[in-house]
Amino acid sequence: MPAPEPLSPDVAKLLDALASGSTALLQRRFWSNGVNQLLARLGEASGVSRVWVFQLLERSPDGILQDYVFEWAAAPRYRQLTQRRFRFFTTIIDDSEYADMVARRQQGSAHSCIVSQLPAGSVRSNLESQQIRSMVTVPIMVNGQWWGTLGFDDYEREIDWPGPGLQALVVAAELIASTIYRHQLSSRKRQVALLERVAGCGAWEVDPNSQATWCSSVLMNALGYPADYATLPLRRLLAHVLPDDRRHLWERLRQGFSSGQSNCRHDVRLKTLMGDVRWYELVIEAHLAEDGRLLGLAGLMIDISQRKQGEVLANVAAEMDELTGVFNRRGMRRRLTELSERCSLGRHFLLLLDIDYFKQINDLYGHPAGDALLVDLAKRLQAQLRPDDCLIRMGGEEFAVIAAELNDGQALALGERLRRSIAEDSFMLAPLEEPSGNIQDNRVRVSMTVSVGIASVSTPECLDMKQALHHQEDIRHCQAMAVAQADQALYAAKEAGRNQVFAYWERINAPESD
Repeated sequence: MPAPEPLSPDVAKLLDALASGSTALLQRRFWSNGVNQLLARLGEASGVSRVWVFQLLERSPDGILQDYVFEWAAAPRYRQLTQRRFRFFTTIIDDSEYADMVARRQQGSAHSCIVSQLPAGSVRSNLESQQIRSMVTVPIMVNGQWWGTLGFDDYEREIDWPGPGLQALVVAAELIASTIYRHQLSSRKRQVALLERVAGCGAWEVDPNSQATWCSSVLMNALGYPADYATLPLRRLLAHVLPDDRRHLWERLRQGFSSGQSNCRHDVRLKTLMGDVRWYELVIEAHLAEDGRLLGLAGLMIDISQRKQGEVLANVAAEMDELTGVFNRRGMRRRLTELSERCSLGRHFLLLLDIDYFKQINDLYGHPAGDALLVDLAKRLQAQLRPDDCLIRMGGEEFAVIAAELNDGQALALGERLRRSIAEDSFMLAPLEEPSGNIQDNRVRVSMTVSVGIASVSTPECLDMKQALHHQEDIRHCQAMAVAQADQALYAAKEAGRNQVFAYWERINAPESD
């Protein structure tokens, strides 16, 4: 008995199915539901037994790993999606017909066949075992890559697909591919939004050749623009970076690119349209050509304002004396360095103050009482200083003052004022606890005096040019000299009977005693 004549699909019905199926793809919230709707429309229009989609998971020269992800069946007996053998199944390429089919799919070409006309081999045996009489497959290409396969199986008819009918199926595969691509973009968009929300960052990309820029909606909002703002010209985007930080950024990038470095991190301050300034960590990934040319830049802007605030607080804490709340030696070094680098200022001075016979106070009243007196003394000294003067606890009972824009006479007057503020008014201790644990009702009045040594702090500009070649070393040298000279003056004040103010320049200019 001769085989029946091959039938051709109804193209008009297929076109109607494409129209209604594409609408379903666009309107469905979940793209997979839209694909199922499209397959159902195509299946009903073509009258085939089954419409399916395999997703390609892995390719190798010997076989391909796929998964059965979508299916429409005209009747329950045609359904295969629920069969375990089609879950993550591997097909071995052991047949020239199948090798040609795989090659066509990789190239984006459709393939149709009538099973009875296939040469003997594994492809024909496999289709006949499923009682399939005709089949057509169209690759689903996403971003130019074979993502999966759209297939039509018919158990009852030998359908001849080439021609307008096959073109309709190609359009259907392209519709599915565009839906997958939109889903991938939407997923990436959600991932970027989640990353930005969790990490407090915004994404950006720059084409250095065209100077085109792209900023995520979060970054746009951070800069003060509407989230859907069209685009920021590169010049305007860079203008949000404060000038000093922009200059340092360019230097960092030039150094990195010249050494072949393709990524870096750099902290910058961004100024919004409203004038607010916040710290951001700029994460930069550069795309470089083989010859070192810059092809593109992309990365993240991570809000680090809280971190910077924490760093500032940590630095402040590291420069403060825990007991008295005034600066410590580290704070003194920073203040002296700042003054040394501000050449427009007049002379500045270092005053060292040491409490006379403080050990006797500790021995008599105990160390807690001594600590309380140190706190009160620091408050009293601070009250005698100008806002820009700096009070430092050097350690133990020794304090220092840095005062700028004074002359010799004013520095001596300041030292004398500080000495009198301590000597002329005694300190009151809070009620003390007796060994028995009882609290005394009476408060204790304690008298103290301080000895003061004063030295002028030189700057590198005051040194000869040969020494000024090493600026930072010169600054440290000036600081060390000032401390040493003030200490000598303090020692002289102690030797003269304590409760005295001595200046180093007076000591070195004083006539030698007989």
